[in-house]
Amino acid sequence: MKQFGIVWKHEFLNYVKTKSFIGITAGFVLLFVILLSLPSFFDLSGLITGLPDSNVGTPNIETAPEAGETGPGSVSGAGLANGYEGTIYVYDASGELGTDFLSGLFPAAGIGEAGSEEELKRLVEETDGAGCGFVLDSLTSYRYYVKNRSFSDSVGDTFGAGLSYLYRGQELAKLGADSETVEAIYRVSPVSETIVLGKDSISNFLYTYLLIFVLYFMVLLYGNSVAVSVAQEKSNRAMEVLVTSASSNSLIFGKVLAGAAAGFVQTGAMIGAALVSYQFNREAWGGMLDFVFHIPGSVLLAFAAFGVLGYIFYAFCYGVLGALVSKTEDVSRSAGPLMFIFIASFLLTMFNLQNSDGIVMKVLSFIPLTSPYGMFVRVAMGNVAFWEVAASFLILVGTIAVTAFTGAKIYRMGTLMYGNPIKLSRAFKMSREKNQ
Repeated sequence: MKQFGIVWKHEFLNYVKTKSFIGITAGFVLLFVILLSLPSFFDLSGLITGLPDSNVGTPNIETAPEAGETGPGSVSGAGLANGYEGTIYVYDASGELGTDFLSGLFPAAGIGEAGSEEELKRLVEETDGAGCGFVLDSLTSYRYYVKNRSFSDSVGDTFGAGLSYLYRGQELAKLGADSETVEAIYRVSPVSETIVLGKDSISNFLYTYLLIFVLYFMVLLYGNSVAVSVAQEKSNRAMEVLVTSASSNSLIFGKVLAGAAAGFVQTGAMIGAALVSYQFNREAWGGMLDFVFHIPGSVLLAFAAFGVLGYIFYAFCYGVLGALVSKTEDVSRSAGPLMFIFIASFLLTMFNLQNSDGIVMKVLSFIPLTSPYGMFVRVAMGNVAFWEVAASFLILVGTIAVTAFTGAKIYRMGTLMYGNPIKLSRAFKMSREKNQ
């Protein structure tokens, strides 16, 4: 145990004392703290309250239009595209529309008339993206001209909604109906409340998605570091001294668990900074980011259990593969198959993330190579019995134990063999022959 402690401390300090480790950790912690604290120091109410309005796309009614009336009191653009400040040209081939209608829809825009469709096209071209135009055939048919359409362009939709309102008003007036009352009826939406008695997969989706990516990058970054660390010591033949002064179990356990601890410290510091910063500034955010940072305790516990064990399992695998090569340049080739398996398990999980109770995810949750992802997803988003969680946990723990002690034997042999990389199958065979 003393040998393990010495190896672990030495390797752990080698990780956390590097400038890159300190810089990346401090940089991300500071970034999360600053970003999540901004609403407490600056007025970001426009951003925080800028969620889509359920009434967007429906003009506000001030007065009901009479038949044939297109006056300014017919339609208001409040809550629609009233922020548009470009120039809007109109060619009314139907004779049913006046410029006052557009002024009501777009109070901040400049309104211009064109004598023909060709003239309107030319005017829109000359505005160089600062204008648009409408050619009206009738209240139920028009063409929208714009030079460069952005993703957030809502001018055309707003114009169409306004025309729909105007057309309905005129038709209802012909029938003698009260258009204002009818429009008020149109705008009534059912008041509903969704009460989730179990897990809400929709609400849990985002932070489950993010935590899976956290585990994915932890294994990719630190797993390879463990393999490189072992290979580096072989390349300078330092292992000849180490394996004669310390047991192979202490060496590989110390190296792997030191790398794991360094990964947990760095990732935990980043996630912790984000969670704590948001909790301190939650009122300033108005609870807007609860769907990201308000993570249930059961989900965090599942991530801690299966995420930690899964990371340790892959770290041991990387450590063994690092012992099979004599040069750091061979690490990527030796670890290629393991990397492929790991990425495949990640992709399988992501493809089935929205079907957390499906047969594929249930199978993935019991296979040690995929259970760190699969069982975590089922706990976070699906329906899973306690015995399933316990069985998956025990299978993963047992697999780690077998991998660790088998890896220690391969590690001792591999670190004393130089030259070409040793195939994993040959290492297993040599390990069995030695035991016999």
